[in-house]
Amino acid sequence: MRERLLAALLVLLPAPALAQAAWPPALWNPSPIRDDLVLPLPCGGRMAFRPVETPMQDGALADRPVTVGQPDTGSDYAEFPRRAHVAGPFVAGGKRVFYLGKMEVTRDQYAAVMDAECPTPLEAGRVPRAEVSWFDAVAFTAKLSAWALANARDQLPKRGDAVAFVRLPTEEEWEYAARGGASLGEGEFAARTPPFSEGLAAHAWFAGPSSADGRARAAGSLKPGPLGLFDMLGNVAEWVLEPYRLSVVGRPHGQPGGAVARGGHFLTAEEQMRSSLREEYPPFNPRTGAPLALRMVGFRAALGLVVTVDDGAPDAFARAFEAEARGRQFTAENPAEILAALKRDTPDEAVRRGLTRVETALAGEQRARGEQAAAALKAQIEAASTLARVVAISRGNVAVLTALRGLLEGMAPMVPEASRGTVSGAATALERRVADTPAAVAQVLDAYLRAVREGGEAEAQAITAQARIVEAEMRSRSLPLGPELAALAARHMQASKAGRLPSPEVAEREILAAAGLSPAQRPPPAQRRP
Repeated sequence: MRERLLAALLVLLPAPALAQAAWPPALWNPSPIRDDLVLPLPCGGRMAFRPVETPMQDGALADRPVTVGQPDTGSDYAEFPRRAHVAGPFVAGGKRVFYLGKMEVTRDQYAAVMDAECPTPLEAGRVPRAEVSWFDAVAFTAKLSAWALANARDQLPKRGDAVAFVRLPTEEEWEYAARGGASLGEGEFAARTPPFSEGLAAHAWFAGPSSADGRARAAGSLKPGPLGLFDMLGNVAEWVLEPYRLSVVGRPHGQPGGAVARGGHFLTAEEQMRSSLREEYPPFNPRTGAPLALRMVGFRAALGLVVTVDDGAPDAFARAFEAEARGRQFTAENPAEILAALKRDTPDEAVRRGLTRVETALAGEQRARGEQAAAALKAQIEAASTLARVVAISRGNVAVLTALRGLLEGMAPMVPEASRGTVSGAATALERRVADTPAAVAQVLDAYLRAVREGGEAEAQAITAQARIVEAEMRSRSLPLGPELAALAARHMQASKAGRLPSPEVAEREILAAAGLSPAQRPPPAQRRP
């Protein structure tokens, strides 16, 4: 009897869902990279994310200043350059990063999260999911976050007690990543598009029969940008998190507007493609009243994290804010202290509110001045390390040129007499080049020591902090000798600050040591011109 009852109950219960086979990687990550972050989706799907490094100072309130926007686009009211800030909430390989979807969300990925039935993964499902409203995109990130927290919590990146969730990227995150982030130098970062060696057509689908030809194409089918991200420009435009704002000569206008789509799409002309391109759309269709969904706008996912990652975070923020607001000023000359005293002494609430607004403006100005000083110091360290690299390369070349000159001199007796003059002339030219090198190196060393002396006027802590950022950026750009020589330039700046600026001979010796030249390879020190 018991067995018959149990059998009847089992018939009434729903059958367990069959496990979904994992999708072929070619449909969601056709070009895997070692440090891709891969997260599962419902229905056996997957989504790849790329870490975007944000080198910055240490500290609870530290972030990375960046310049976004582009001058002379014809849309200065929307894209005029402005100072913004990014900060990666996660730590990967000892670096602060944020995570951005490697590709635009595809039709199959969207269906796996949002539809009642699982899709059959196909090549056609690799096309980005467009005709989604901004609200649809946010709903996707909310539903995927809930599913991942319930089914794949251990695979989500964490920091402290906080676990990642899925959201749309901010405008600053999107543009910082589209431009190439810390993997590029300032000049390349500021260009209209990243340095695409094979041209824009190899990296972006834009308008015209030679490119997209009027329709979206499979995500990830062209070459990626500097950070391994596909289709940041073109294919479909991408919704971002915050509303549209105009630019008032470098600051956001006070009125928030509609939804923002970034990056251009398959109907955007090639000459209009740029990393700063941003377009405003009404959130609702003015004719139907329904949420606006366009065939050329989709979205890309990002991973977010709460700022207060554990119980100790608020205290850390308070200490960091106090240090930021009060630092580098003497109390007797501190305008903030004077304003605070006035607030304490006045009984008028309206006056107190007015003083609070003045305090806020003053703190913002102090912060801006601090950022300008930090940017100048960072540029000084970069310049010094570049000059040191010139010294190291020049001295390394001397050994090569000397050996080549000796080879030519040894060959002279063995070549036909008619060619001996040519060989002898080449050897003489090399000898002249070798002879001129010490004076040239001495000039570069003078410039290096001037940069070191000027950088040494900054605070010791600031030198250390900015040197760490420069080293991280140079590692990210795989710049040979860059991190080592940046670290040496910072040490020389610290020594200069303490009144121990190295002599040219000592500086050159230490540059060559940092460059890895053995004592046998090091030529005599540069002779300074009288």
